[in-house]
Amino acid sequence: MTKNSEKRVPALRFKGFTNDWEQCKLGEVTQRVQGNDNNMNRPVLTISAKTGWMTQSNRFSSIIAGSEKKKYTLLKKGELSYNHGNSKIAPFGTVFMLNNYSEALVPKVYHSFKANYYMNPYFLELYFHTKKLDPQLRKFISSSARMDGLLNITYKWFEKIFIFSPQLSEQNKLEKIFLLINKYISVNCNNNLNTFV
Repeated sequence: MTKNSEKRVPALRFKGFTNDWEQCKLGEVTQRVQGNDNNMNRPVLTISAKTGWMTQSNRFSSIIAGSEKKKYTLLKKGELSYNHGNSKIAPFGTVFMLNNYSEALVPKVYHSFKANYYMNPYFLELYFHTKKLDPQLRKFISSSARMDGLLNITYKWFEKIFIFSPQLSEQNKLEKIFLLINKYISVNCNNNLNTFV
């Protein structure tokens, strides 16, 4: 972001976009997602800071939810969760949008939420991945970690984080360009691996 005469805009922008990016609190552009409909026949997922959403059986060799599964949150495609567990990759936690499943059950301890109609959820995921929000997360975390490894940040504090947001059409363009970049990286990584096989 650059600041010029009280304007906050990125240094590089798509042609045709001149409006300021507006500052808002996360809670003003999202809505919390909680609970489930008692249908336990859905994939049970967990977040890896490195790879994103994974089934618990793939990550831990079994579903570890146990009796807590009935308390898990029903997350739908396009909704997001903040895993406030610390790791070397994401010392202040990480956010991922559900995109490979239409519905899934995710741990209740995650802060799950959905974007309002004028927010692109993928834009929110990207925003967290830039690490620009880490200083705010650090401020709201009351101690390094609890006994269960989770960072002490309540949802009430989480939704107080502020972001700078462009209009939806610009968010959608950012999504398209980043999806293309990620696809390009993935294809080239696979091609490089094939040269060694």
